Amino acid sequence: MRKYKHRLSDLTENDVWREPIIPSYGNMGQPETVQDLENRKAYIEKIKEIREDIRRGTLAITSDGKIIAIKGEPVEITFILPFKPRRPAGGFRVMYEYANRLAKRGFKIHLIYPIRTRYMKYRLPYSIRCILSKIEGFKRDIWFDFESSITMSYVPRVEDKYIPDADIVIATWWSTVLEMGSLNVNKGKKINLIQGFENWEGHEDLLFASYNLNDTVNVVVASYLKNIVSKYTKNRIELIENGIDNTRYFVKDKIEGRNPASVAMTYSIQEIKGSKYGLEALMLVKEVIPELQVELFGISPCPDGLPEWIQYFREPGDLCDLYNRNAIFISNSFTEGFGLVSVESMFCGCALVCTDIEGHQEYAFDAKTALLVEVRNVKQMADRIIYLIRNNEYRIAMAKNGNEYVQRFRWDNAIEKMRKVIQSVL
Repeated sequence: MRKYKHRLSDLTENDVWREPIIPSYGNMGQPETVQDLENRKAYIEKIKEIREDIRRGTLAITSDGKIIAIKGEPVEITFILPFKPRRPAGGFRVMYEYANRLAKRGFKIHLIYPIRTRYMKYRLPYSIRCILSKIEGFKRDIWFDFESSITMSYVPRVEDKYIPDADIVIATWWSTVLEMGSLNVNKGKKINLIQGFENWEGHEDLLFASYNLNDTVNVVVASYLKNIVSKYTKNRIELIENGIDNTRYFVKDKIEGRNPASVAMTYSIQEIKGSKYGLEALMLVKEVIPELQVELFGISPCPDGLPEWIQYFREPGDLCDLYNRNAIFISNSFTEGFGLVSVESMFCGCALVCTDIEGHQEYAFDAKTALLVEVRNVKQMADRIIYLIRNNEYRIAMAKNGNEYVQRFRWDNAIEKMRKVIQSVL
């Protein structure tokens, strides 16, 4: 593993600097640093040298002002994904965002896609998946734009001989994490990114084992997950809520100017997303509010038999516009790790009506930032929607409260927390 130095006085002429921000004079966080420089003029000259080193190489500075000098190449991070998704998926998007944003900060990122992962249910046999991986390669990705510096590869499975040496290795989903746990130390310090309580397909004993791997830091995306994981391990657990890109999701159309009878909802064929119950609730609302207009979106084909007052958008290009066209967003999920789309909608000014589940409870506080309903309770969901439509001032106030609260879930905050975790284990 590489050695790190934390003071200018520790540096030698052979050190290479890493990353993009120079702290202002007097804010170095290291009194020895300033004392090593004869005066302000010498300090300024040193900063010029650092800037030049940035241009030629790399530099890392912690949030508290410590300069981290890295000898040799940038920090190398391997992300291990369960498979390569061909359509948008929330858990993969989170991993991709971390990869992209760490790459922008000078880290060297490589993505690994195993062709075979234990306990994964595949539609196609292994031989066909191998052929497809060679045909498809990584020439393009139709739903996510990666930084050009990021590299990728398929591997037969997660084993030492297929995984490159690195400083850090990050995996998500319990089965992939268990395989990561068997890798030797040369593959990097291990981080388990836990994005939900992944017990929906059984194997709870293995799930709990994935929380307790040797020399592994567990990073959870919600406080309820931290409570669960802490029951099964003494390992370090860090809470980093998922990030939302506030340059992509924001209020374009004034909250108070929207049609009160406009509702948006994600549609999914997955039972745990509860779309069936959402549609039933919307049918009840239509009987009471004839002017109701609904926009659905998702990655699945359009459901059969939709009435003309419900529009469906498959993989819409600009979700921000869709959210901004609607006054209300509803989520009917039985379980969520964090509920990214609900938070996106709040960033865009929607009033949220959602199921009372732990993943939503990170930001949905009843009658304050959202209205909560029981899982599968169609009538209660319909009643809450009708209440917001008929009480427009209440809807406006709640949407504004929700929008203000979720600003804490920005990617800038999440990436800084993750960077601190990475630096702490190196």
